Amino acid sequence: MKILFFIHGLYGGGAERVASILLNHFCEKHETYVAVKNFKAPFYPLDNRVHIIDNRIKSKIKGATRIPRFVKMAQTIKTIKPDIIISFITKTNNNALFANLLFRKKIIVSERNTLNSEPSKAQRLFRKLLYPLADRIVFVTTEDREKVGRTKNNLTIYNPTMFKSFADYNNREKTIVTIAPDSRWYQKGLDILIQAWDNIAQQNPEWNLEIHGRIYGKPLPDSITQQKQIRVLWKGWTDRMDIMLQTKSIFILASRYEGCPNSLIEAMSQGCACIVTDCEGEQKVMVDDGIDGLVAKSENVDDIAAKLQQLIDDENLRRRLSAGAIEKVKQFDKNTFFAKWDKLIEEVAEK
Repeated sequence: MKILFFIHGLYGGGAERVASILLNHFCEKHETYVAVKNFKAPFYPLDNRVHIIDNRIKSKIKGATRIPRFVKMAQTIKTIKPDIIISFITKTNNNALFANLLFRKKIIVSERNTLNSEPSKAQRLFRKLLYPLADRIVFVTTEDREKVGRTKNNLTIYNPTMFKSFADYNNREKTIVTIAPDSRWYQKGLDILIQAWDNIAQQNPEWNLEIHGRIYGKPLPDSITQQKQIRVLWKGWTDRMDIMLQTKSIFILASRYEGCPNSLIEAMSQGCACIVTDCEGEQKVMVDDGIDGLVAKSENVDDIAAKLQQLIDDENLRRRLSAGAIEKVKQFDKNTFFAKWDKLIEEVAEK
C-alpha cells in the first residue's frame, strides 16, 4: 500500500513527534511518503525508508508563493498517486481535503489538539464544511469526538508512550519540571506556572523549577519577563528526555488547553509525581485526582501553587502518585497505538 502523509513540518512539537512515530511504523509494511511545508531536517529520528517530499512553494516571481497551499498539495497527490492520505492538524487537514476533491483518494484526517484551541474562525468554518469528506477523523480526546457526533467515521486514538517505564522513585532531585517550547508559552501556561512558583519559591529554598523544550528565542511577554523568576532554569531541548525525567520529583502541566499531551504520558512513564490543570484536553481524563496525579484549576495561580506546595511537603504522596502513574500509563502502550492505526488504515483501504 502507498501512504502519503501531509503535515506542516517535522521539526519539534508533539504532533510532529507522533507523526514521526507513525511514519517509522508504516514504512515497515508500506511505501510511505511525507510531504512537509516547512522543509527542515527531521527533528525526531526518521527511518531512511520514509520518502520526504519538499512541499514548499518556491518561485522567483514576486507573490507567487502566495498561491493556495492546496494547489501544491494537489500536485503532490497527482504525482505520488497514494492509496491512502493521512493529514495532521486543522489547517493542513482542510487544505488536504480540498486538494483531494480532484482525486477522491481515501483520506484520514487527525486533530492533534482540542477543537477550541488555535484555529481561526475561518479554519473552523472550513473544518465544518470539509471534514465530512474524510473517510475517518481521528481525535486525541473523547470530548472532541463527542462534540462532532460519535459516528462510525470518528474515533479516538491516544498518543503512545515510547519510553520503557521507570518506577524507581529514589534519588530524585528536588526539582519541578515542565516541558514546553518558549514559542508555546501561552498554551502551556508558562506565565501562570512561573507566577505560582514565585509565590512559594522563597519558602522552598532547596527546590528549583526547570523548563525543558526548544528555545526559539522569540520575545516573551512581560507577564513572564517581568516576574522575579526565583530559581527558574530554562534548560532548552534534551535529546534523552526519559533520562532527564527519571531524575525529577514533580512534573507539572499548567496548560490553558491541550490535546493528549505527550509530555504528560512520558513523565508518568518515568515515575514523576504529576500535576495537570482541568483545562480542555484529555489530561484531566488521563489523571485521576489523588490516585495517579493531582488536578489543579486552570489559570488559577493560587490553586497551582497550593498543589505544588502539597507535593513538596509530602514525599509519601509523591511516591504514591508516582506508583499510580506507572500503572496508569500502561493504557498508552505503543503496541496498542500501532494496532489501532494498522486496523484503521486496513478498514479505510477496504472501504
